[in-house]
Amino acid sequence: MSASILKILNLPGWNYKMSYEGVSILAPTKRDATNLAQSYGEALSETAAKINGKVRIGWRNCKQPIEFFGWMASRETPTPVETAESILRSEGSVFCSQLQMPMELLLRMIAAAENERPISIVRQDNRKQIIVNQPMADMLQTPPEIATQRVMTRFWLPEDLAELERKLSNDRQFTWTYSAGLNEQAWAILTTQFEAFEVEGVWYRQGTCLSTPQLVPIPPGAFVPA
Repeated sequence: MSASILKILNLPGWNYKMSYEGVSILAPTKRDATNLAQSYGEALSETAAKINGKVRIGWRNCKQPIEFFGWMASRETPTPVETAESILRSEGSVFCSQLQMPMELLLRMIAAAENERPISIVRQDNRKQIIVNQPMADMLQTPPEIATQRVMTRFWLPEDLAELERKLSNDRQFTWTYSAGLNEQAWAILTTQFEAFEVEGVWYRQGTCLSTPQLVPIPPGAFVPA
């Protein structure tokens, strides 16, 4: 693990241990665990890859720890056993609210329909989520007719959305752990592979969720009008 993470783990109230499964971290509180996951998600995924195991972050009375796997640090498609997300399996459905459909966007829509992971596509000019597949609609617990009308600024904290767009302009494709709104009643930590792409002069971002959402308290300033 990086020196920055080890420095945190050596602070009072923190503990960690190695096992055949990987690294288990015990945080002082759920908030501390959340902050560690958001700040060092990429590094924790890389650690999991190096040890060929997983990194788990828990806290006292924790029922659902935050977990990072080695495949999150790579661009290889994980097996169903690795993702362990059978509840999000696709029925081959995909939903779109945009009437005009250029060929490249249509091909991405078809690929999303065939993917077992939650996928969404957002137009960057108006930040409207125009495409979701069935696993994404299930994960958001939102009817696709509503999900594909959302303006996504409302489901991000302003500073996190600004960081996302900065990353997209610099890297075009990357994996990031962050927090955002699933729906108006739920906020969660997510690990997502983002990709920026252009079709006929319009920029889009595609998000492929790689982890099971970890519910956290809704932060102040969330769900402000778009």
